[in-house]
This record gives sequence, structure tokens and C-alpha cells, in this order.
Amino acid sequence: MAASIVETQVTWAAAASKTVAANTIQWSDAMPLTVLDDAYQLQVSADNAGTPASGDTCIVYIARSTGDILGDTGADFDTDEHGEFVMVLDTYAANTPGEDPARKTVPVDLTGCTAYKVGVVCGQASTRNIVVRARMGCQRPA
Repeated sequence: MAASIVETQVTWAAAASKTVAANTIQWSDAMPLTVLDDAYQLQVSADNAGTPASGDTCIVYIARSTGDILGDTGADFDTDEHGEFVMVLDTYAANTPGEDPARKTVPVDLTGCTAYKVGVVCGQASTRNIVVRARMGCQRPA
């Protein structure tokens, strides 16, 4: 049985990108998962809106939901400080690695989850905004 590759655009308030302008975590919309999908790969792009300087990084997290743990009829996700660290993207070219824009793809384990959110925080964003985009790819059985 052949599988196909499925790509899903991660959105922030239904937009395909998020301009991070403050040093606080910005969570994407809740992204539902499809049963039997497997081998998830998250790709994130961080594009500095100005001239990058030292410290211009984008830290990426993932928050998972396994449903309604609180019993209030809504999907409950890992809290801000307990989302799983995924990667750091450095947009300052003098660092290694460091480039603008910076893009990276990493595998993520979403086994048993019903949905996820991608969180990004950019430490220097109040000085130099960083535009973030993300896509999730996976294998889907035919």
C-alpha cells in the first residue's frame, strides 16, 4: 500500500505567517490531526524584518492535545512553559548557524495526539520583528 505526502500550512489567526513583535510566546491556531497519518516533519522559516543583530533568534515549541483533560468540552493543550522545545533559528549571519531567512525541518512525534499548536518566541522582536511561517508534513496511507 503506497503512502502520500500531505502538507498542512500552520496558521496564526487564520494567516499563513506571524509577525512576532514582542518577547512573548505566540501560539498558532489549533491544528487537528488525521488518524493513521505518521512520520510528521515540521518546517519553520524565520525571516528578520530588519537587519539582523546578535540575539535575533526564533525559538520554536510544540504544544500537544490529547483531548479535553479539564472536562469543559474544549481541547486542552500543553501550557506555555510546558510545550516541548523543538528548535532555535538564528537569523544573525555572523553566528554559525545563522542566516536570514533561516529555515529548518525536524521530525516531531505526534503519536496519540488529537491536535497541536506551534509556538514561537523571538527575544529581540520588540526591536526587530521576525516573520515566522510553518508547515507540517506527514505520510498518509493510501
